[in-house]
Amino acid sequence: MIKKTGLYIHIPFCVRKCNYCAFLSFDAETSPRKEYTDALVNEITYRGEQLGHPEIDTVYVGGGTPSVLDISQMRDIMHAVCKSFRVKEGAEITIEANPATLGRKDGVMLAKLQAYRFMGFNRLSMGVQAMDNDRLHYMGRLHTAENVVRDMELIRRKGFDNVNLDLMFSIPGETTEDALSDLERILGLDPEHISCYSLQIEEGTPFGDMAEAGELTEVPDEEDRRTYHEICRVLREAGYEHYEISNFAKPGFRSRHNSLYWDMSDYIGVGLGASGFTDGRRYKNISDIEAYIEAFAKLPEEGGRIEIPLEEDHLNSSFDNISEAVFTGLRRSEGISYEEALDAYMRCAEGPMHEDPQAAFWRIFAEAKEEAEDYVRRGLLIIDDKGLKLTEQGIDISNQIMSLFV
Repeated sequence: MIKKTGLYIHIPFCVRKCNYCAFLSFDAETSPRKEYTDALVNEITYRGEQLGHPEIDTVYVGGGTPSVLDISQMRDIMHAVCKSFRVKEGAEITIEANPATLGRKDGVMLAKLQAYRFMGFNRLSMGVQAMDNDRLHYMGRLHTAENVVRDMELIRRKGFDNVNLDLMFSIPGETTEDALSDLERILGLDPEHISCYSLQIEEGTPFGDMAEAGELTEVPDEEDRRTYHEICRVLREAGYEHYEISNFAKPGFRSRHNSLYWDMSDYIGVGLGASGFTDGRRYKNISDIEAYIEAFAKLPEEGGRIEIPLEEDHLNSSFDNISEAVFTGLRRSEGISYEEALDAYMRCAEGPMHEDPQAAFWRIFAEAKEEAEDYVRRGLLIIDDKGLKLTEQGIDISNQIMSLFV
């Protein structure tokens, strides 16, 4: 498998945080957006120079809500990307957006979408989450189902032919039938890609506080799993490939950027709290926005260096690599092959391995084999002479199975 490199850019601003959100983000109106953008441009420039201006196959601008930035701010960011990296011809370039953040009026929204097209964006990912206005309001979302329909029409009008829509299910009070109703309305918009996530109640969020106070009842696990499998069935019947636990795509429209995470390819993370994986090293940028802005307030003189503030910095061992390869590879519908796993292992091993990949794999994971075979007998895992993969029922306890290889 040819490994590729991606670039992830974090924009930590939202119009308002949703009731379930534990992501690193801040209120866009009261946050230092200009100062942050300037610092981000400097980090992009600096990292590009330090890495030797590598070729990148994907760019993903996520958040937060990147579409809250002014057009000029996003233009500065993408200009820095094109100057600092060699963006491969035909690269997948994605921006996340929430409905109703692209402009209050059709003309304003069309101008923003047109600007995105000029900047090189060719894929748009929109956080829809639900298509019922009562559920949207309950989650703290600012848009309506009608906004989603309008925005999709305008997105298509400006030539975006690769669109992902996010759907959240197991919202408190929601039934399987409610979730399927939302899904049918999303299918009516004919997106190329759909991501489906079960709502997780996180500490420190309004929903987390409500759950602790007994004011919110989570959807039972049995109902959550029934909803998930029904969603899988409906999407398969609609012609979508279930290529990763939470992701479904029409043929030819798998997310190339997210696939980098699942096949152990390199990705460069820039921005507040962004994570990266390059040359076998995992890192995470600092999450303190003031410290981040200060660190990248200006570029050093030629030949100078910036002490990049990191929260995490870890050089993987051979076992780290193979363990992570199996853990992430099992998220994919095709699973992980022995050859892929051993390729990850050998990246930082000394000398060639002459052993058969299957034999080498189970030698490394000898302690996991008996329990893995038990999952096979229970119909939760498939193991053959090529590799291993989860069954659809195995996805229900995916973390438990994956933990065998950690």
